[in-house]
Amino acid sequence: MKIQYIRKLTASYMVLAQCEELQEWEKKMIAHAPKGNIVFAECVQENGEKYLWYNITGKQALDAVLETETFSYDMLCNVLNGIYEAVQQLEGMLLPAQSILLSAESIFVDYRTRQISFCYYPGNPMPLPEAFRTFMEYLLTRLDHSDERAVKAAYDIYGQSSAGGMELKELKSLLLMPYEKDEAKTEPEGLDDTEPEEPKAYATVGQKEQDGKRDASIWKQIFRGESTVQELLAAVWEKIWKTTGTAAGRPAGEKAGRPADEAAASGDKRRTGRWKIGGNMKNMQKEPEAFVFEPEEEEHKSANPTVLLAGISQKPEGILRYEGTGGYSDLVIEKDNYVIGSTAECDGRIPSATVSRRHAKISKKGAVFFIEDLNSSNGTRVGGELLNYKTGMSLQKNEVVMFADEKFRFI
Repeated sequence: MKIQYIRKLTASYMVLAQCEELQEWEKKMIAHAPKGNIVFAECVQENGEKYLWYNITGKQALDAVLETETFSYDMLCNVLNGIYEAVQQLEGMLLPAQSILLSAESIFVDYRTRQISFCYYPGNPMPLPEAFRTFMEYLLTRLDHSDERAVKAAYDIYGQSSAGGMELKELKSLLLMPYEKDEAKTEPEGLDDTEPEEPKAYATVGQKEQDGKRDASIWKQIFRGESTVQELLAAVWEKIWKTTGTAAGRPAGEKAGRPADEAAASGDKRRTGRWKIGGNMKNMQKEPEAFVFEPEEEEHKSANPTVLLAGISQKPEGILRYEGTGGYSDLVIEKDNYVIGSTAECDGRIPSATVSRRHAKISKKGAVFFIEDLNSSNGTRVGGELLNYKTGMSLQKNEVVMFADEKFRFI
């Protein structure tokens, strides 16, 4: 199926060759169709051929969305619920549900509401269960496999849809997505089992915090030298008794910070002992010097002119220089797929009211940059030419690019 995209001044269209002529009663049903998530086409005849024009203004194809977004569990639910609603709407209008197109190129996501829209294509030859199975095979390749709920739901649904002989009724039951209800089961049914454990848990946390503070105070004494030698060793002994499980209190005959055999020594020996301990302190105080030395060494390396010149010598290959009046920044293209829009999630942000949330995309193939419009509301112009949706154009040096009314120059 060949898809064309045509941009008019105020609207954007997806164009398909007509497959089957609608009957009069079908035309009347479509003309009075309620507002839903189905896009009905306008039939246009050109050069003896009939084409279906689908108004997709403000929407982006699902395959284009998944180029820059991961297919999460929430998006999976959104898509599957959208298919179910579309089938329900068509059945209520007495129209065949098989006529909706289930392909990533013909499923559209609204920029603002994130609503999923499906195109009604009369005479679609593929049965809906088969089309759905093919569509699920595509989704599995785009799935965010770090999302466990998405993986479980998607593979489960694909496995059931792959079973032969699935009817439309069975497919509708599958689309109801019971997985959303499973989230409520993760909450505890009662508080009786957890309440008695809370005081113990809080006591454990509090004890750990208290021990942590005590440990910190000991190391502060070591590195800052705020205590005398006796106070320091007393703190160290207390920590050793805490960790080894020794009974509280000091061994008999021991004074603060000294073993019992040293306590029985003479005054000269006591002084010698203190001198020996002072020597240990000197060794311990050398440790902070290592911490101070490492940053100085890094600064010395980072100040090396050769390293810095190597880091800044490469000039960005693509820059969109801003030449408008809004005071916005230049856009430096540093990715192979660079999305431009007004939201903070975009790689290049233009916070203008006239720029769409996801306005355009610049891709790099080899040494050539290509730009394409993402079906923006106010369009993208390159060298004065208005771009059609999903129609790439190569960028030339010094070429003027207009995102709505914001002017840039590619340099």
